Amino acid sequence: MRYLSLILFAVFLVFSIDFATQNTEMVVMHYSLDWLNFSYQSERPVFVPVFFSFAFGIIFCVFYFFIYHSVLLRNLRKQKKEIKRLKDSVATEREKHGSMEERNSELQKIVERVQNGVDGQADLESQEHLEGETAKSAQ
Repeated sequence: MRYLSLILFAVFLVFSIDFATQNTEMVVMHYSLDWLNFSYQSERPVFVPVFFSFAFGIIFCVFYFFIYHSVLLRNLRKQKKEIKRLKDSVATEREKHGSMEERNSELQKIVERVQNGVDGQADLESQEHLEGETAKSAQ
């Protein structure tokens, strides 16, 4: 594909030179703007206006390509910035949820310790109560 454009350009160049050598007749070109009192007349070989037409077409296409390409690059840059912003947002949210999960697990451990402590105190109180009753009944 890389060489195809070079081959096509070489073929175009050969046909252009061949066209120029075969069409050397003179052509009169007229152009006038009455509202500016501008008038232009020129006598050139026939291949000159043909080549200028092709050249202006190619120049127009090149400018159009660069303008269109710059618009696409600007859009791509905007999309990359948006993707980066969204990735940062996702990372921030993950950190929040990760820290919330860690905090929840810490709170769960604290609650378990408190419950174990309360259960242990209840067991101690019931044992003390039972010991107190057995001591009273023994008297």
